[in-house]
Amino acid sequence: MSKKLINKISTTVISVATVVSLSGAGALLPMAAHGATLQEQITALLAQVAALQAQLTAGTSTSGSASASLTSSGDLALGSKGAAVKELQMYLNANGAQVSASGAGSPGNETEYFGGLTKSALAKWQAANGVSPAAGYFGPKTRAKMASMGGTTTTTTTTTTTTGGTTPAPAPVVPAGTGLTVTLAPDQPAPALAPYNATRIPFTKIQLTASADGAVTVSSIEVQRTGLSEDAGLAGLVLLDENGIQLGLEKTLNSDHKAVLGETLTVAAGTTRTLTVAGRRAAAGSRGGQTVSLPVTKVNTSATVYGTFPFTGTTHTINETLTVGTLVSPTAGPLDPGGSQTKEVGTKAYTFSSVRVTAGSAEKVILKSIRWNQTGSAGTADLENVKTYVDGTAYDTVVSADGKFFTSTFGAGILIDKGFNKEMSIKGDIKGGSARTIDFDVDKRSDVYAVGETYGYGILTADGTNSTGSDDGLFHSTNPWFDAYQVLVSAGTLTVSKWNTVGAQNVAINLADQPMGGWSVDVKGEPISVGSLVFRLGLVDNTGTDPALTDLDNVKLVDESGKTLAGPVDASGDGIDGTITFTDTITFPIGVTNMKMVGKLATNFANNDTVQASTTPSSQWTTVTGQQTGNTITPGPTSLVAGSLMTVKSSALAISVSTVPRAQTIIAGTNQFEFARYILDTSASGEDLRLTSLPLEYNMPGGGTASDLTSCYLFDGSTNLTSANVKNLTAIASSSSFVFDGTGLTLTKGTSKTLSLKCNLKAAATGGYAWGYNGVSSPSPTGLTSGQSVATGDLTENASVGQTMTAATNGTLAVALNTITSYQIVTPGTEVTLSELKYSATLEDVNVRQVSLGMRGAASNTPDNLVNQEVTLWDGATKVGTASFSSGDHATGTLSGFVVPKDGSKVLTVKAKIAGISVSEAMNRSGEFPKVDYDGGGGLTSNYGIGVSSGQTVTPTSGVTSSTGVRIMKSYPTFEKVDLSSSDKTLAAGSERTLYKFKVTAKDGDILLAKLTFSVSSSTLTATTSNFGLYAYSDSSMSSFDQQINTTGLVNNASCIGNMTNDNNVYESSGSGGLGAIVEIWPTTACGTATTSLKISSGQSRWFKLVASVSSVSGSGTSESLEARLEGDAAFPVGHQAYEVSAVGEMGVSGHTFGVTGVASTTSNASANNNFVWSPTSTTSASSADSAYLNRNDWTNGYGVPGLPGTYMASESITKS
Repeated sequence: MSKKLINKISTTVISVATVVSLSGAGALLPMAAHGATLQEQITALLAQVAALQAQLTAGTSTSGSASASLTSSGDLALGSKGAAVKELQMYLNANGAQVSASGAGSPGNETEYFGGLTKSALAKWQAANGVSPAAGYFGPKTRAKMASMGGTTTTTTTTTTTTGGTTPAPAPVVPAGTGLTVTLAPDQPAPALAPYNATRIPFTKIQLTASADGAVTVSSIEVQRTGLSEDAGLAGLVLLDENGIQLGLEKTLNSDHKAVLGETLTVAAGTTRTLTVAGRRAAAGSRGGQTVSLPVTKVNTSATVYGTFPFTGTTHTINETLTVGTLVSPTAGPLDPGGSQTKEVGTKAYTFSSVRVTAGSAEKVILKSIRWNQTGSAGTADLENVKTYVDGTAYDTVVSADGKFFTSTFGAGILIDKGFNKEMSIKGDIKGGSARTIDFDVDKRSDVYAVGETYGYGILTADGTNSTGSDDGLFHSTNPWFDAYQVLVSAGTLTVSKWNTVGAQNVAINLADQPMGGWSVDVKGEPISVGSLVFRLGLVDNTGTDPALTDLDNVKLVDESGKTLAGPVDASGDGIDGTITFTDTITFPIGVTNMKMVGKLATNFANNDTVQASTTPSSQWTTVTGQQTGNTITPGPTSLVAGSLMTVKSSALAISVSTVPRAQTIIAGTNQFEFARYILDTSASGEDLRLTSLPLEYNMPGGGTASDLTSCYLFDGSTNLTSANVKNLTAIASSSSFVFDGTGLTLTKGTSKTLSLKCNLKAAATGGYAWGYNGVSSPSPTGLTSGQSVATGDLTENASVGQTMTAATNGTLAVALNTITSYQIVTPGTEVTLSELKYSATLEDVNVRQVSLGMRGAASNTPDNLVNQEVTLWDGATKVGTASFSSGDHATGTLSGFVVPKDGSKVLTVKAKIAGISVSEAMNRSGEFPKVDYDGGGGLTSNYGIGVSSGQTVTPTSGVTSSTGVRIMKSYPTFEKVDLSSSDKTLAAGSERTLYKFKVTAKDGDILLAKLTFSVSSSTLTATTSNFGLYAYSDSSMSSFDQQINTTGLVNNASCIGNMTNDNNVYESSGSGGLGAIVEIWPTTACGTATTSLKISSGQSRWFKLVASVSSVSGSGTSESLEARLEGDAAFPVGHQAYEVSAVGEMGVSGHTFGVTGVASTTSNASANNNFVWSPTSTTSASSADSAYLNRNDWTNGYGVPGLPGTYMASESITKS
């Protein structure tokens, strides 16, 4: 066959297919017999095409109506494409606005492209038919105009089966009227991949529009799978509304590749609903590359349907390789109730169930919605305020038509990062449904809708693993996927308990509304009415007056506000035990109602009779009905609930004087001082009392004048009870009456009230004053309600003269050391505390105005020790004054704001900054010892204060204090022990065995070391030590020698190690028997003499190690130990300084060193405390290993050196087992 002939055949076939499609013909004419020549077949086909084109031309030229699909299509404009454009061109060609006279767009040659010719033709039609603006845009105005012009073409679906599938039959034209128009939505999903396990993949989007004259109810939508694919490629289909909410259940395709989706929905008159057919892919398989579509083939409704079926959306390609996100490890969330519960009607904000899902590792996940399945017997009317909660945010639920599905959508979505989780819980109020159940399951795992953040596909949660059980809060492999715990709705409940606020108390005789008991009624679920309440009354006669139930009348039940709930009723019967019945119906609201029984006790009752009421709600409260459910309810408990025991009492009052305040001295001029307290006791009274006045006794046992007290009042706490009736005394009296303000003072029964009497004391007063109570004062208390006076026998008056308050002119002031500070070494420029003076005041606050101080103690103590020769004075962190020693050893400081509280104390801290030491300074050597103390004495020129209350001068009577003082050194060492290693602590024979380690640091300047003393002892006579040596190091690991004296770091010279016997420079026996040895080490460059000193520069440290030769260690099996320690000095050398170079000092002699052989002990090492000898290098600087400095006169000992105790540093024990 020639190539030209093949092209001709193809062109012919395409032409035929196009014409058939446009004409609506159901099938082509039969082909010629097989025996016909190919050319004959082509000729026949061309003839058929010509005939069909003629039919099409004739049909379009006579049509003047717009099709339903055109008038319901979306907007069209320049550049639009599709079948709707072709329908528009056909309409314009048939209605006087021809698109083109020939070629594309002309009658019979309409296209699916909206170009400039179509725009011009449409503008022409709009102008001719009154559509403004006539812009050539096909929008709502144009569609409405077309629809209003004559009949509209209505298309119904009739299909003819051919070998190629189904083909829509020609659409007949029907008149417009009530019905439903079905169209494809303009925004169809884009073709895409359909990866395995993806959910809610959108295929077809349709619009349902109800006519303006009535709503339309749609029961379901039918779809059919088409395309080159298998049904098994889709695991389920769903129908979604315009908000993404699933309508009805997920369905699978039947044997006809079809499914019926959705649930009953209503399309309101004149409105449009948009629905989407979506699918869920199956698990991974071998279907990659298959293409699938889900056209809508039918809309099931009783209304007339307008539209050309099927409506086919997009086609997706199945993909078996793309891995989308996952939701794994579903669990019940922490908010889940964790078990089935019973809840009353009226329960609010109850969490019915909770699901927690976790994002897998493939991609972040966005939660979109969740659909809960309420499978319990309760209806939607039984529930309200049902919402889904995520991270504390509430999301409304949309309830399905059957009331069983509650769907919440999460707006733009809730992001879950990979590996993280979110909990979704459903919470609501139980409004009704007694005896019914509530069970919020999640029916299918696809009911949790989520999409991946990266790929955007719907994600299916992991399947459950449980296959048995129900209502168990577990995730199942069958539906329901999550089977939540169930809630059983009970009727309301009513529980009665004792109301403890109405406690045991006194009750009065012949007074209305006396309390006889209290009860709390706790109602849950719904308001509950009670038609009858019966209470048992028990009376006890303790006086022989024979009270009976008939002596109780006007008995009521009242609420907390006093409102009557039931009654009044009168008790009946002659006995002392019986019941009283209230027949008024009481409706108790949800919550707790507190009610009290009150009544009147007749005069047959007497003091100490008792009354107690009780009830058994389960049997004595009847006709109990829930107001929402109408159910009969049994109140609880089944046991008796008794009110408090009430004791009958007449009116009574006891008056007494308190022992507080105690007798004391007060400052004349004090205002509103408390002189006495009075106790008014109504614990034995059956009625609240009123007291209009109180007669009190005033005396002056300590002399004075009666008028010294003025402005006397009675107080209840801070409340002045007699403010309008001030009492100014003119004479002592056994009955000075205080009149209470207003109608008098109310005294509550069963209580005790304490009143305080306060007066002003004149400034010149000098006597003693007492307020008491006369036992025959006889006030006149009356019953607050009854108005009856308290009987004489019920008024108890306890006589007392009270406590005497003695006037004084002013307070007192005393001074002492607050604490004695420890001895310390300080350096120039340091601010130090020299004294802490504790001031104590009595009777009144004292404002200390001036303090006198003195420098006392050692001769080495002058004002030159202090910067500016002054001290500063402090109240805590606040500076309150200064004192200057510019004229000698005494200073006076003025204080500001230093007030010592009455009967309290306050500390005045004395501080100073230490002056410098140098040859050009007033202080040119170390060792000064300043001590600043309180100087004693009193008066305006020394120590005094002013009484805050009295205004008088207060002079302390305290003597001179004795503070510790501080030792001034230009620099100083600090010591720190270094622990031996475990191997060091093992005793073994050998040379240079380690005995002791320590560290010395120079603070605030250079220091020189001239002598160190150790003691070494043994537990037996066996082990002996000799050849002691001290090594110095510049690092803590003791690996770098200090080579000032010797390259090996040895302080006492290598030549001396081998020949130390009883040389005083090195080894001195502490006595016979080998009980111990004193080892003295001096820096030296030759044996037998101290020739130099060891320098440690400021801020640096040196580490030292004492070694010795150890021999004669005991044999195996015998324990033995050596003990070594560094010795300290117990006291500072009194004569530590020589004022001239040639003078003798306790630490040494000019031109000699410390204890060198041949120097008399009377002139060398004269102090008993010379174990550690060092120098702060005060008078001049020293070089390393300075031999010349040995002749200086500021050598001192180890007393007070930080880290070196006055006895010895902690010992090291070296042992052998």
